[in-house]
Amino acid sequence: MSGSGEAHRAVKEEVDIKSGGEPVEINPPENTPKRKRYNRHTPQQIQAMEEFFRDCPHPDNIQRAELSQGIGIDPLQVKFWFQNKRTQLKTKHERQQNTNLRAKNERLRAENARLNEALANASCPSCGRMAAIGDKLLDERHLRMDNARLRYEIYRIQEQQQTMSQAFN
Repeated sequence: MSGSGEAHRAVKEEVDIKSGGEPVEINPPENTPKRKRYNRHTPQQIQAMEEFFRDCPHPDNIQRAELSQGIGIDPLQVKFWFQNKRTQLKTKHERQQNTNLRAKNERLRAENARLNEALANASCPSCGRMAAIGDKLLDERHLRMDNARLRYEIYRIQEQQQTMSQAFN
């Protein structure tokens, strides 16, 4: 007995050191309540609660008491079962939403990459040079080229008019 007492004292001292010098109880007292064992519900109980859940996912105290009495379990167990069921449905819904959002995000990323690639390889249809994103000079260059083409057409038409007027004179 004295050997086990010394071992207990050594363990107690070790616990005291680890816990900052405050005494810590290693073995719980005999009068502490033990946790209840986990009881699974029968398939019939689950089926009854599932059917009730489809009609009413948020039963009040009276409904829970009636249901628990009908299937033979504690009203508190029914309450927790409904809470867990609602949490499961919410989690499942959120997981599905996350999957949908990830797929949409991937589609948008792919489209963005495709558009960036198209912009990087864009070239001016008039001159064939590489176009820059937001290049004001490029827009101005296009306008100047269009103006030059139009001036040339006006000049050519004026020459044709002069040639025709000279031919009629």
